[in-house]
Amino acid sequence: MVEQQLLKQDLANALNTHITLLREVEQIEEDHMDAFTFMMRSFGFMLEHAPKVMLEEDEEELHYMMFQYYSLLNELKYNLLLNYPYARLHGKTLNEIVAAFPTTYEREMKQWWEDSTGLEVEETKQTIAIKELEY
Repeated sequence: MVEQQLLKQDLANALNTHITLLREVEQIEEDHMDAFTFMMRSFGFMLEHAPKVMLEEDEEELHYMMFQYYSLLNELKYNLLLNYPYARLHGKTLNEIVAAFPTTYEREMKQWWEDSTGLEVEETKQTIAIKELEY
């Protein structure tokens, strides 16, 4: 299984990527505001418990947080691609921006979840398979 420090580093990298995104936003086109708002709210849900998890030494909570983060990040990619393919920020699509967020231990956390719960995680809950988003 992945060491706690490695998972925390991936989480720290996700937080740093989010902070960089926030810092670099200068202007959002009005036609793209709904997509940007959706993306930022999604990040809020994904990273909400990150500070608490990083300060504690609860391995179970860290694994659960990272499983959720990776799952929600993947879901965000699908939603942006399907619902907001037109949306751009700084000349990039929102999916290109989201691609900068780390997914280093996505498979390991999926396996951890399956081992912990006995539930099988489907590659996607979407009805459309998108090859570019497979890991």
